[in-house]
Amino acid sequence: MHLTVFRHLSWLSAVMVGVVATATAAVAQEAAANAMFVTVSQPITSDAVARIRNQVNTRIHHVIPEQRVDTIVFDFNPDGKPAVTTDYGPCYDLAKYIGGLQGKRTIAFVHAPTSGHTVLPVLACKEVVMGRNAVLGPILTDGVTKLGPSEATEYQVRFNRDDRWPIVQKMFDPDVRLVKGPSRRDISKVIYADARYPAAVADIAGQPVPVQGVQDGQLARYSASVAREIELAKAQADTRKDLAELYGLPPSIIRDDPLQGRSPVAFQWTLQGDVDGAMRESVGRVIRDVRKKDGNILILVLQCGGTDLDVARGLAEDLVKAQSGDNPLQIIAFIPEAAPDAATVIALGCSEIVMTRSKAEAEGEAREATIGNFERYLRSVRQQAIDAQKKSLRDFAEQRGYPGILIDGMLDPAVEILRVRGQENNRNKTRLLSREEFETLQRTEPGLWDRDKVIKAPGVPFAPNASLALELGLARFTVPTTDVRRVCEIYGVTEAKSPELGWVDQFAEFLRIPAVTIILVMVGFIGLILELKVPGLTVPGIVAALCFILVFWSQSRFSGEMFVLALLLFILGIVLLGIEIFVLPGFGICGISGIVFMLAGLGLVTFDKVPENASDWVNFGVRISTYLLALMGAMVLAFLIARFLPQVPYANRMLLAPPTEQADAAEPLLPGASEAAELLGAIGTTTTPLRPAGVVRFGDKFVDVVSDGSFIPAGSRVQVFAVEGTRIVVKEV
Repeated sequence: MHLTVFRHLSWLSAVMVGVVATATAAVAQEAAANAMFVTVSQPITSDAVARIRNQVNTRIHHVIPEQRVDTIVFDFNPDGKPAVTTDYGPCYDLAKYIGGLQGKRTIAFVHAPTSGHTVLPVLACKEVVMGRNAVLGPILTDGVTKLGPSEATEYQVRFNRDDRWPIVQKMFDPDVRLVKGPSRRDISKVIYADARYPAAVADIAGQPVPVQGVQDGQLARYSASVAREIELAKAQADTRKDLAELYGLPPSIIRDDPLQGRSPVAFQWTLQGDVDGAMRESVGRVIRDVRKKDGNILILVLQCGGTDLDVARGLAEDLVKAQSGDNPLQIIAFIPEAAPDAATVIALGCSEIVMTRSKAEAEGEAREATIGNFERYLRSVRQQAIDAQKKSLRDFAEQRGYPGILIDGMLDPAVEILRVRGQENNRNKTRLLSREEFETLQRTEPGLWDRDKVIKAPGVPFAPNASLALELGLARFTVPTTDVRRVCEIYGVTEAKSPELGWVDQFAEFLRIPAVTIILVMVGFIGLILELKVPGLTVPGIVAALCFILVFWSQSRFSGEMFVLALLLFILGIVLLGIEIFVLPGFGICGISGIVFMLAGLGLVTFDKVPENASDWVNFGVRISTYLLALMGAMVLAFLIARFLPQVPYANRMLLAPPTEQADAAEPLLPGASEAAELLGAIGTTTTPLRPAGVVRFGDKFVDVVSDGSFIPAGSRVQVFAVEGTRIVVKEV
């Protein structure tokens, strides 16, 4: 019986764990959707108030339930700079608007000195959180005159705390003598009074005491510690990340809303294949096109990967820049299936991340997208490079508001990640820590934190699925389908348009298709070989030049600093090959080196940096091998074309015909080696240019010859100085 009861209890515990996990994910989804940060630019102006009103109203009345908010954090010190406004009107309008947000949790975030009438909207918020370097007050400062009765009344109405009103008075009236003590009505409650008025002091039980940090005869400047002591500020937080942690908000909401109340106009773009310089350049053109068409939302569908994390980091930073400045974009990373390696870095640079979490399928398992699988990258680079990359990406993730420990877990399977939760009154406060960090925290702050959950066990890869990413704040939303239209619905648009690149960009993208590039290289080599082999045939040379120009032009848009090196190597290869053919007869070191340099130039032009790790060198070797095969194929095709071209109607007209006297000659060409040997030492006249092959007239005979490597124009006197079988070599005399 006891065993049966124990089994039932175990089953019930498992069910409760599942319910709690589901509830936690639901709370994370709700928290992610129900909070927003609003930047209050300084000084406060009427335009700024109108922008804030439009921005907040758009979210609290959003037609999409997931986008509605009930917690609004007003950041009064953007970039950590002091805030002061001398104009009362805009501050009054903002304070009145904040006070009218009934049923909403409004939080003033003050993390630098804040004075003047900026104090009014701060006091209008239901809660105030201050940083350690913050100072609130005074209200009277340079440019702010003495408050009139209506202005003072408005401060009292917005503050709405009669038991603490002298605290605010002290910021605009230096004569206030601020004291405190327990209330006679409720001894557990502390009240504040102006010692100048006996009736107010009479409400204090016992002897009133002065407030520490406040001087009689001076305007009040409340530091964070004093503000917390007098309960003007609820808590302390130095950064938006700290504030989000304090209130249990996901990191994804700490960034400003780039739309800033604008009506959403969405575009979408899919990233496929390995992340490289070409992808970065194409995304830059997409962003420019979206802005040109007055778009403000760009949904990037991530179906990419790759191990070049440096390029991915550069692309992510480009996305961060696009989310600020004039006409900022809201860039959504949509992960329908997986975002491995470089795709994870790109996602971190976006405004928000949306992942697919489909409902349970027939076999009973739900299919979820994943993020953060770096196994391919870890296999391709050395540990030293991994350590450097981990530090760089950790810093970038923390700049974007994500816990850096998540990057450690993705790039180091040995890391154990714990979620800890504050005790007693700080149950909403959570942190992600490694095992070592948690043990250190237990020693330095004993009794303040409890271990809540193991997020990642040591020794296992870490690639969070959609549910866990949502719970950790990596993902802002999840959708039940891979259809991007569901993402559009969340952001209040019916559909997302596709950017239109110019025909030049489209043509360059077409030329960069690997198969097209290989065809261009092969045709270029065929033309080059024909130009050198067949005298008087100029069209192949033009075609070869055009093909190689197109290859280098299309790649130069993406290969960056490598383009110059690749082009110089290719030109050097052509020069060496020319020396081998025209100056040094035969096939030696110059010819081999020329071919190698040409292939190296073609391979490097497709890279935007020098190959660094094993994966880069493997890719480089594959491309060189591909172009080498293209060269071999081109040689075969070129010899076939050279042999059969004279027999092709119309095409044979491209060949330079010998003089008409050849038709009258009894013996126009030597038939064999014996006749060729008879010409050794003979002197004749060139009837065609020799470059190096051509035709020479010996008496009444026209003979195919080759020069000693130099170019010899038509009409020159030449002498036969070598005969090799039927190959007759001449030099100019």
